[in-house]
This record gives sequence, structure tokens and C-alpha cells, in this order.
Amino acid sequence: MKMKKLTKHLLVAGAVLSFGCFAPKILADQTTVPVQVLGVNDFHGALSTTGSYYYPGGKVSGAGGAALLSSKLNQMQANFVANHPTGQTIRVSAGDMVGASPANSGLLQDEPTIKAFNAMNFTVGTIGNHEFDEGLAEFNRILLGQAPSADSNFLDIVKSYPREASKMDLVIANLVNKSDGKIPFGWHPYTVKTLTDANGNSVKVGFIGVVTTEIPDLVLRKNWQDYQFLDEAETIAKYEKELRENQKVNAIVVLAHVPSVQSGETTTGAVADMLAKLATIDPNHTVDAVFAGHNHVYTNGVNGKTRVMQSTSQGKGVAEITGEIDVATQDFVKVPDGQVVPVTKENLTPDEKVAAIVADADNRIADEQNKVIGAVDADTMVTREVNDNVQRESPLGNLITDGQRAMAKEAGYDVDFAMTNNGGIRADLLLGKDGMVTWGAAQAVQPFGNILQVVEMTGAQIKEVLEQQYDDEKYFLQISGLSYTFTENPTGDANQKYVVESMTKEDGNPITPEGKYKVVINDFLFGGGDGFKGFTNTKLLGAIDPDTETFVNYIQKSSAKDKMAVPALGRKLLYQERVAKVGEIQGHDHLGAFTHQNVTVKDVVVTAVENSSRFYVQDLHPDGDITTSDGMSVYFKNHNVKVGDQLELKGTVAEVFGSGYAEKEQTDLTITQLQATQVTKVGTAQVPAPVVLGVDRKVPSQHIENDGFVNFDPADDALDFWESLEGMLVAVNHAKILGPQKNGELFVLPGESTDILNHSGGLLLDEDFNPQIIALSTGDRKLRAKAKDTIEGQVAGPVTYSYGMYKVYLPKNSVKIKDGKLAREKTTIKASKDKLTIASYNIENFSANKESTSDEKAQRIAQSFVNDLNAPDIITLLEMQDNNGPIDDGNTDATQSAKRLIEAIEKAGGPSYQYIDVAPENNQDGGAPGANIRVGFLYNPKRVDYNTSEAIGKGDELFKDTRKSLAGYFTFNGQKLLLIGNHLNSKRGDQPLYGSHQPASFASAMKRDQLAQTIATYVDKAVKSDPSLKVVMTGDFNDFEFSNTLAILEGKQLVNLVKTHPAEDRYSYFYLGNSETLDHILVSKDLAKNAVFDMIHINAMFMQEDGRASDHDPVMVQLTFKKQKPDAGEKDKDKGDSTDNQDKKNNNGKLPKKLKKDLPAAGTKIMGSLVLIGVVLIGAAIIIRVYNTKKAK
Repeated sequence: MKMKKLTKHLLVAGAVLSFGCFAPKILADQTTVPVQVLGVNDFHGALSTTGSYYYPGGKVSGAGGAALLSSKLNQMQANFVANHPTGQTIRVSAGDMVGASPANSGLLQDEPTIKAFNAMNFTVGTIGNHEFDEGLAEFNRILLGQAPSADSNFLDIVKSYPREASKMDLVIANLVNKSDGKIPFGWHPYTVKTLTDANGNSVKVGFIGVVTTEIPDLVLRKNWQDYQFLDEAETIAKYEKELRENQKVNAIVVLAHVPSVQSGETTTGAVADMLAKLATIDPNHTVDAVFAGHNHVYTNGVNGKTRVMQSTSQGKGVAEITGEIDVATQDFVKVPDGQVVPVTKENLTPDEKVAAIVADADNRIADEQNKVIGAVDADTMVTREVNDNVQRESPLGNLITDGQRAMAKEAGYDVDFAMTNNGGIRADLLLGKDGMVTWGAAQAVQPFGNILQVVEMTGAQIKEVLEQQYDDEKYFLQISGLSYTFTENPTGDANQKYVVESMTKEDGNPITPEGKYKVVINDFLFGGGDGFKGFTNTKLLGAIDPDTETFVNYIQKSSAKDKMAVPALGRKLLYQERVAKVGEIQGHDHLGAFTHQNVTVKDVVVTAVENSSRFYVQDLHPDGDITTSDGMSVYFKNHNVKVGDQLELKGTVAEVFGSGYAEKEQTDLTITQLQATQVTKVGTAQVPAPVVLGVDRKVPSQHIENDGFVNFDPADDALDFWESLEGMLVAVNHAKILGPQKNGELFVLPGESTDILNHSGGLLLDEDFNPQIIALSTGDRKLRAKAKDTIEGQVAGPVTYSYGMYKVYLPKNSVKIKDGKLAREKTTIKASKDKLTIASYNIENFSANKESTSDEKAQRIAQSFVNDLNAPDIITLLEMQDNNGPIDDGNTDATQSAKRLIEAIEKAGGPSYQYIDVAPENNQDGGAPGANIRVGFLYNPKRVDYNTSEAIGKGDELFKDTRKSLAGYFTFNGQKLLLIGNHLNSKRGDQPLYGSHQPASFASAMKRDQLAQTIATYVDKAVKSDPSLKVVMTGDFNDFEFSNTLAILEGKQLVNLVKTHPAEDRYSYFYLGNSETLDHILVSKDLAKNAVFDMIHINAMFMQEDGRASDHDPVMVQLTFKKQKPDAGEKDKDKGDSTDNQDKKNNNGKLPKKLKKDLPAAGTKIMGSLVLIGVVLIGAAIIIRVYNTKKAK
């Protein structure tokens, strides 16, 4: 018995040592087991990072470092054992152990952190959002200690690293695969640790892991899209019950990578909400403690019957719970006690084993630190020295914060601003030869490895932290994405010398007190570092790489092609008032003369009110210079002014972007605007008479901008002309409307214009894009107007700019339309038995889905084929969508969409068409996501024979995100015909005609030229293979008849019939006031001689209310072929069978089924095996010839 008892004690001692290094004294007859749980969260690979540890009573500097953390854990465990000789200890991690890590861990894929945590005896952990940074598969690899694959792009120092598998049990309960509902990688929802003291008393502690369900908002989509995140409280309730009922475990600790916030003796935030919900689901739950994480703040409080802890971050603190677990109940006898303590050098020496792991990592990355990462356009350095003792702005501070903002956007956060403490910029950025920057030089600038947080702040909070710069002159901020003016404090407060006067976003729009903005700050500021308490009440949205890595990555990315420029100063401006006239502010340029300056503007009158925040004023005493505008827009929230008010204004001049597309800051011109801080009404005044366009001044008609903004020439350049009137009242008399109203906008010419219009009242596109066109913004999307209509009388409003062009802003309900009686057309081409008719029609996103394609649209298109186009023999269809239209279910078949159109044509009295296409791969051909637009053919089987078809460009990288051209082989009256339907890439990505880049570049044209060359080569090969083949090319080419794309397609084989058409009728589309041709038909030269071509204007110049069914007009040709002797075996068209023809659909070059019935199996070269009873030998020979010919196609 004594031997057995001794053996038992030795085994127990071994179990205790597995959780720590300290053997307890042996006490007898104990009914409870003392338990200590030591936890960290958000370590982020901070092997050697030190910084400030913040707690409710203040801060402790110089906290952190893995070697000290290890010693602190050992010290706390030793102290616990000293007071509780039979005590048991477990060490845990609450997520974000790795990710956003400093170089000595991050450059080695965080494998040194795994080794360090093993050395520190962490035995249970969960995941956080940063474990997703490179995908959970990569995180699982480093957990398992597996080598990276041979084809990985990791550094060589990673591949040679002496890695270890993690010794932690990973627990994560609320993460499952979408595919099968299971927890990924064989991980478990919980683990149970059995603790046995020296007296043989055993207790069990269950650990459940959960992660925030906000992961989709925090990491790249590709790294979370395969997973489902279950509700934290519901998941805990499920497994807590399982632990209690199935495993008799009542002592339960949750590792939750979920935010918590200290609030007196309790906590608030997401963990508090989670526990409240858990108590509702199961009031009898036995969750004793939660180790929280994610928001990096000190937490130690009790919510109900649960202790909530958080250790700050980066190993700067340790969270500890202690308590007694009753052997009988297997539960803590009361809510565990808790404390959070900083990790500092006080009474500690670094743990040698962990220090050696860190030193080894430092040595392995040393060579990487000397690598050149980029270049800056400067001589020897980018200085951190500030410009003066008041504004305190530095070039390096601007560079760093620009980088933080840019890289946060790269990580998926749509941030507005970035701010960093100037004290965190530890050195000038030293440059080598030719401005070269090394990794080490960048790291010396930002050495702390502070995690960068993305937070939400109100404008009022931003103003607060900016003003806190002037509480203590030692501490100030560097900023990006905003500028502000400040002035001496009118109260004379010696402790607050300056106050913020105004704040402006980079786009010139003001920062409002109640507005919400996303801001990048470092972890130090997030904790209120350097006295910036205004950051402590912000809402955490997520985090990106530490400041060191972010700065390095920004330099690498920004100087990949050219040296990166050093940002200019001017973001912090001391308020200096000056009185200025509007003409002075506008200046002789597209940028205001007083940008970022504070001005007082007197003697102006309100000419128009756009909304409650924006209005227009004009100088009552203009400067008489027609090259400087006397009007401008003013921004002042809730201004309450009206037209005719005479005002005095104070504010900051800004260049702002109007409404526009996502890329407007890169493509659009700006508007000179006064960001008013004070608006004073001094009376009323007569509104100045407008400048009448076409009478007082004419818009230049030859050039949009012919000198790249070098000279300001309003008399010659349309852009300069409009800038000279920006904000001023202009008017148009009896405006001629050039096309349909869209988005509340009309494109017009003055009634006095002498421009020659086409028969529809439109202006034909030419190579200068008709700069004389005037855009009117009516604000009325229900206004009914079409080409050839006119506006009654005069309309007037101020000149503004949005969506890449100048416009005249008109007061609501100021436009009255006079109907011009424009009628929709019918083709002049008449059907003929011996002549082939082919049409091309972009039917604009047509599908079988009645939610997206109305019955009215389907009927209109069908009726147009029958009544307006006289039922062409073949129709090229563009933008046929799959069966369910914009619903993205992966299915790309369009059979039902085609069926709907065919049935509508039949109902309208048309023939029974058959449909051909080659279905695209899902979301690979451009257009609306999920809709899968494609090129297809309708053909009348009673008029033509369809042989085969194939997609041109399938599998060709050039055709990525572009519709594949469809090549169809037909026979008409014995003549073989190759018909190619096309829908080339759109003009998306081209710079706007009236944008900031002049002349505008049309980047999309290069791809169209390349596509055209591929298609032209296909034609050449087909004709070379069969010289008797006739070619017709149709479609929406997204380019003009005079473009290089169409010239390539014409080549030596074809003629573009659009160029032979009367110029006054040459258009199929309406855009920005121009009648232009995007839809073309090209034919073989010998067919062109007798071809009859028509452009049928039924859509482009009309609104839907006028009968429009698409945004394109159809085009059509009638072709005359020389009579061919029919081949024997050709089917009788009058006996055409819809079943047979349906069998031919989408055979992609294979023979139609009907022919397969009549001819030998594919590949047969002889007829010997086929016995044809009753057929003479010459008939058999003809059949063989026909078969081989068709097979060759």
C-alpha cells in the first residue's frame, strides 16, 4: 500500500509539473483544489515589442517583451503556489496570438511565436480575427509545425526555420464550414483539463472558444467566405450544457476573442451583451470566467456570476483568475478573483529560453533588414523636423500618415483619415544612393511595432483630439486625409492657446461635428497615449499591420514603378483672415487662387439654393473680367438662406469634388467652394442677369482642351470657358433637346445655334466630341423629353460640375417641354425570297426573369422585330442574359430567356425562330454580376440552314471579362455564310471627356483593337480555308466608324456598311448629347456592292414612355447572293422541323444530329460499311462529298 501511495504521489507531481515549473507542498484531506488561470490576448507576435500598458489608474511605460512575459507568468505561478501549495495553473490565449506581427515574428510567418508560446507553457487557446490574415489553412500549418509547400512564395528564412508544432489545444466553437457545418481542420469546440493535486483530489475545467462574428467586416473576403460564424451566446449555451450534462464539468472558462470594456466593477461591450444573452438562454449556466480580447483594453469586472478579464495586448499585461474548485460539485465555490498586472522589468530577469528564441529570430531576419524596399524622390533624407512651432507639420509625418491611410484602404477599410503621434516618429528617413530606402531605414522611423487600429470617430471627437495638441506643446499629431485651420483661443485660456476654426476633408468637403469618419491610429493613441484622451472613447472597427510593416509595405507599393513623392505641407494652417472678391477667389485657373485660405466675402447675393447645405452666390460688384467667374458655391449646413438674400460670408476656400463615380478624385475636376464658418444676412438685392449662352457668349465648338491646361483660354477651350463661368448664372433660350432625358439631365443646344442636326434633331458625333453641347441638370427624373423637343422660353441657373462634366443647375419645375413630334421608324427594307436579311440588336439585359425584364419590354422588342424590321432571316442578339437574369446562382443557360423572346415574336405574328449561343462561364464575360450576358443568334429555319457555331476567344486571356464573339456557319440558297456576332469590351475605364486629364485617354480602346485583330485573323483563316465563304460581321462594337478598331476589322476582306450610309442618319446610340454609332454591320466586299443597309431609329433618341425598349437602335442589311447550285442532300427548307433545328443548337463545331442520322459515324473516312439500299452509286458519292465538306467546317 505504501508503495502504491508513493507511486500515486509521484504521478500527481508529474501532472502538476506539466502545467508549470513549481512543485507544491503536499497537504492532506483537502476538499477543494485551488486553481489559477493566467491569460493573454492579442499578443500579435510581439516578441520584443515594448510600450505603454494602460489601466484605469494610469499607465506603465516599457511594458512587454516575450522573455519578460515568460518570467512574469512564472513569477505569478510561483506566488500562487506559495500561497496555495496544492494549487494548479493553466495558461491560456484568447486569440490574435499571431498576425499583424513585428518583423522578427512576421517575416518568419510567426513560427517563432509558436515556439515562444510552447516555451511559456500555454496549453489552451482560441483564434482571433488576425489568425485569418493569411487564411486559416496557413494558420493551421504553423500550428501543426509543418513546412511550407515547395512552391510557396515565402522567404528562404521561413523555409529553413526550425519550427515546432504548437502544444496548445485550439478551441473554437462558433466557426463552421459552410459546406458541411463542421468545425474546420479538426479543431474542437472545447477542451477539458483534469487537474489533480498532491492529495489525489481531481477537478475538471472546461474551456470553450469563440470568436467575434464581425470577422467578415475585419478580414479579406477570400479568407472568410467559406465559413459561417455562429452566434457567440447561443454557441456557448450549447456546449456549456454539453459539458455539464455529458461530462459533469461545471467549472467553465470561455476564451472569447470578443471586445470588453471596463465600467466600474463590471464591464460593458460585446462580452457583456454576450453574457446577458447567455443568461436569458440558460439562467443556470455555469460559465465562471471569460478571457476577452480584440479591443486591447484593460478589463477586470464581474457580469452576473462571471468574471470578465482582458490583459490589454502584445504581452504588456497578464490577466489572472484564481479560485477554489469544489471536488464534489466540480465548480468554483464563488466567482473567481481576478487581477490584470503589467509585464515590466521590476523584480524580473528575462527568461533565458524565450530570450534565445527571440535572439535567434532577430539574427535570421538581419539580412532582410538591409534589403532595398523602394525609393523616394529626395536627396539624402525625408525629415521629421516640423515647419514651425505653431503648425508643427513635417514631411515625414505626412508621408507616414498617407501610408497608413493608403494601406488601411488596401486592407479593405474605407478610411477617411490617419493620425499618428509625432513622438512615435523616431528618426529621419535616411536615403541611400538615388533615394533608395532599406527595410532597416524604414524600421528605424517606426520601430515600435504598434498595431494600427481602425476606429470610428465623430467630427466632434476629431476636433477634440486636434485641440488636445495645444493642451501640452510637447505632444502633437501628424495627419492625413484632412486639413484644418486653427486660431488663437478667444477665451485667452493659457492652457488652451489655440482652438480649431474649421476642418476639411481632402476632397474639400467640411468635416461636420455629427458626421462619422473612419480613422487609422496606432495602439498607443488608442489607449490615450501622450494625453490624447479623445481617442479612448472611439469605436474600434478593426486593425491592420503594425506601423513598421505598414510603412514598409507603403514604400514598396508606392515606389514600385517610380520614386514616390514627398507630400507637401499645408494640412495645418493658422487662421489668417483676408477680404476677397469672388473673382479673386476663382482666379484665372481651374484651381481657386486662395485654396485653404480663410477669407471674408462681402456684397454677394444668393442666386440659387441647391439644398439645405449648399447654395450659390454672385458678386454684386463684379470685376469686369470675363475670364474670372463672379459666382461660386457655398457650403454651410442648415443655412436657411433664399434667392435674393445679400450676405457677408466668412470661411475657408476649398477645391471640392462634386458628385461622381468612385474614381472621381483621380478623374474629375474640382469646384471652387467656400466652406463657410459664418453666414450673415445684411439685406436683399437684385439677382444679376444671367449670361445668355449662344447670345452673350458662345461655347467653343472646336476644342474641349487643346493645350493640357497650360494656358487658360476660355475663348478657345470649352473646359476653360465653363471654368470662367463656374458658379455664375447662365441661361439658354428655347433650347433644342438633342436626346432623351436620363437621370434628370438634358443635353441641348441654344435656340440660336446654327449647328446642322440630323433628321431626329440630334447632333452627330465627330472627332472633337462637339464641345458646344450644354448639359442641363433639371433634378426631375420624371421629366418627359426626347430628341427634337424644345424647352419653352428661357431657363437659367448656376454652372456646376459633377460626374465628369460641367452642367447648368436649374431650379426645380423650371423646364417646360414643347413636343417635337419625333416618330419611331420602320425599316425601308422589304422581305424578298431570294435575298437574305440580317439584323443586329442590343436588347439591353434581356432575360426570362420578369422582375428584371418586364412583359412590356419583351413585347416591344418582339413587335419591333416583326413590325419595324420585317422579321429578318437572322438576328444577332446582344446582351441576352441567362434564364434568371441578375440572380447569381452559377447557372448560365439562356434557353428560357430565348424561348420567352421567340414566343413573344410568334405572338406578334412573326416566324418561329431558333436560337443559338455558346453559354459563357459564370461571371467571366462582363456585364451585370450573375446575369452572364452573351452574343446569340435567332434564325428562321424556313429561310436559312444552320450548320455549326463556335465561340471566338474562349479560353483566350484577352477575352477575359469580355463577351466571346460568336461565329455561326449558315447556308442560304446554297451559299455558305460565316456570320460573326460581336459585343466588344465597353468604354468603362476611359477618362471622362471633361475631366482632369487632357486630352482624355481611352484606355479601353487598346483592348478593343487587340480583340479586333483576333477576330480579323479568324476571318482571314476561314476565308483562306474556303474562298467561297461569304462573311458578315455584326454587333455592338463599342466604338465608332472612324475608330481604329473598326478599321482593323474591315481589313482587306470587309466593308463597314455604316460608312456607306448617309451621314445624317448615321447613329445607333445617344451619349452625352452626341448621336453616335456603336452598332455596325460589315460584309464581304463582293456582298457590299448590292447590299441595302438601314439603321432603324426606334430607341436611342426616345424615352421608355415613348416606346423605347433598349438603349440601342437596331441595324439591318439585306444581301443579294449569286444563285448557287444546291448540294444534294440539302434539306428542303419548307420541311424545316423545329425539333431538328433545336438539336443543332450549341453543337460547338459538332455536326447537327439530323446529319449524323444520315451520315457515317464521326471519323469514318470511307462509305464501305454503309449499305444504302435503293441509292445509285453517284448519289452515294455526292452524299460523301457533302458530309466531308460540312465536317471540315
